Amino acid sequence: MLTHESIIEQLKSVIEKEISAVSKLCETIDESWLRAVLMIRDCKGKLVVSGIGKSGNIGQKIAASFTSTGMPAIFVHPTEASHGDLGLLDSRDILLALSASGQTTELLDIMQYASRQRISIILVTKNPISSLAHFADIILQIPDLPEACPNGLAPTTSTTCQLVLGDALVVTVMALRGFSADNFKQFHPGGNLGALLIPVKNFMYTKNRIPLIGLGASIKEAIIEMNTKSLGCVGIVNHRNQYVGIFTDGDLRRSLEAQVSLEEPVSEHMTPSPLSISPEMTVSELIIFFKEKRVPNVFVVKEKMPIGIIHVNQLASISSMEVQ
Repeated sequence: MLTHESIIEQLKSVIEKEISAVSKLCETIDESWLRAVLMIRDCKGKLVVSGIGKSGNIGQKIAASFTSTGMPAIFVHPTEASHGDLGLLDSRDILLALSASGQTTELLDIMQYASRQRISIILVTKNPISSLAHFADIILQIPDLPEACPNGLAPTTSTTCQLVLGDALVVTVMALRGFSADNFKQFHPGGNLGALLIPVKNFMYTKNRIPLIGLGASIKEAIIEMNTKSLGCVGIVNHRNQYVGIFTDGDLRRSLEAQVSLEEPVSEHMTPSPLSISPEMTVSELIIFFKEKRVPNVFVVKEKMPIGIIHVNQLASISSMEVQ
């Protein structure tokens, strides 16, 4: 049984090991860090952060920190990415992947996809010659030191280094983008981090850009409307112009796999009672919505009628918009 003195020594030992790891991290700053900072600063899309386990927890914090300081960012779980969420990535985006070992198999799909789509990849890892490092454009190496736990297994020093590295990127990019104290106040009303104030009605697609068809339309007509509007879905409205369903790329694939006739009514294959949001929803709420619902787009509805549509890639426009 540990004595009070040995408990205190254990606490000190963990902190000292993590301080030492952060000091070593500072020594690793090189040209790669500079390239990463400039790449993120010049990003025309959003920063997509991914990782699993404790690295995933750190990744969520990094994404939230970037978003709350004016840089659009979103965390994508690698397993969910392998089951449909790869569609959240756009060619203008940057992928920031966290894997201490550099061998995390769950990250393989999202990194291979990003590589094929020529999406820039930044990898944070201990191992610069790992299997995942092969796909990275930039490798940010954290110190290869033992974890602070007695068994050397529980992520401690490695996740601390990931967190500090993320903070360094966030603050440096924030400075380079000229994110001022006034911006900070606008983005943090009442001290609530990430509470971006822009309502979705300010930047949603409206009028002729909304993909809509009537309840009696065929699957063929739905495909034509989807192709015309290029948002990966079409909304279904009834005779009162009320939003009653959605037909997505996934619904189309399932219909084709089942060899359904394209002349069949789309209403028989749509998703009824679909998700929708209010035009007054703020960007901060929208980011949480996309994260929780894991959908690439959502219709904006007022009094049961669709007045707009938002695609996740529009989050990239936040940094260039004026907060109202």
